[in-house]
Order: sequence, then structure tokens, then C-alpha cells
Amino acid sequence: MKAAHPPDPELPPEDALPWEKLSVALRGLLGDESKALVTAAEVQQADAALGAAYDGLDYYARQLQATVNVLIAKGLLDAGDLQARMAKLAISLAGDRDHAHPKARFSNAGPNDIGGLPGGPIDRTTHEEAPWEKLIVALRQVFGRGDDALVNLHEQRRAVEELGDDYNRLAYFERMTQGSANVLYEKGVLTREEVRSRMDQIRARNAGVKETR
Repeated sequence: MKAAHPPDPELPPEDALPWEKLSVALRGLLGDESKALVTAAEVQQADAALGAAYDGLDYYARQLQATVNVLIAKGLLDAGDLQARMAKLAISLAGDRDHAHPKARFSNAGPNDIGGLPGGPIDRTTHEEAPWEKLIVALRQVFGRGDDALVNLHEQRRAVEELGDDYNRLAYFERMTQGSANVLYEKGVLTREEVRSRMDQIRARNAGVKETR
């Protein structure tokens, strides 16, 4: 039995997920009256033709699948290319070492706002921290020491939460390092050019060590 569908909305609700808002926007562009690539009637017909395997999809997912099917049928989208892109994306998401949750239910929520979302299994394995991981913890303590702290705890937390997509791409200590660096850039204590130059020197030195082994 197919899920009941609401009337096709002009605008998605405020609490719609980003991809749901994007699907509505794309359908609006594709169905522009002056040069419509996909009409509302075609999407409705494609939705009705979806098999039982799609019965569990919600309204936005069904509409998106129906739109894709119309584009494939018209030769405007290659099914093989789409599958390849989706497989590549799946590999990228699977490589997320922190098993990131969806960003949130609201478009203005930060990547750290995941309260109430399913967390999945907890990884209880432990490992010895690498020297650089111990170093960043020590440096952050030094930065935040005393009344004249160079970088306080709230600035560090804010910088990590503003990493955007990197919040999910980076592991815990990597987020901590990048966030601290961003605050130091903001305060003029470091420049990106200085850090880039120093990193190039370290890479060259490490490459030399490997060659001599």
C-alpha cells in the first residue's frame, strides 16, 4: 500500500531536511514553464508506476525517484553514470571514521547538533593515542591557561562546530587541531602561509628520511 502523498508543495516546510528542500528546488527548475524538461504530469505518472519495492519511501523520496526515472527515460540522465556516482559516494561516506549522523532536522543546525538522532552501535575499542594527538591536547591546555588565555575553551568549541562538512570528515583529534588553528588564524597569531610553508618543510624532511632508509 502506497503512503498518502500531500499536495505538491510550492515550498517545503522549514523543518524539511536539506536534500528534501533541494529536491523541491530541482523539480521547480526542471519544470520551468518556459523550457520544462520534466512536467508535473510526467512525475505523477512515473510515481504511479513505481513498483512495490518503493512503497516504503516517503513523499519526497518517491518524488525524487520518479523525477530521476523520467530523466533516465528521456535520455537526459545515464543510469550507469548515476549508479557509479552513488557507489563512489557510498564509499566516501563509509570512510567517515566518526560514523557521522545526518546533519540535523533543521537547515540552520550545526553538524554537531545530532540530539535525538539514532546513534548506532558504540565503538568500544581503545587505542594508544599518537604523539601528535597528545601534543594537540597539551597545546590547547597551554593556549587556554590563565586570565589572559590566548584561546579560551568557548572559542575552541565554537571553531570546531564551525568546521562545516569537515566536522564529519575529520576524526576527533583532527577536528581539535583544525579548530585551534582556525582560531589562531583569526587572531593573527598564525597565518595560513606560515603553516603551509612549515608543512612543506616537514614533508620534504620526511621524504628525505624515507629515501635514506
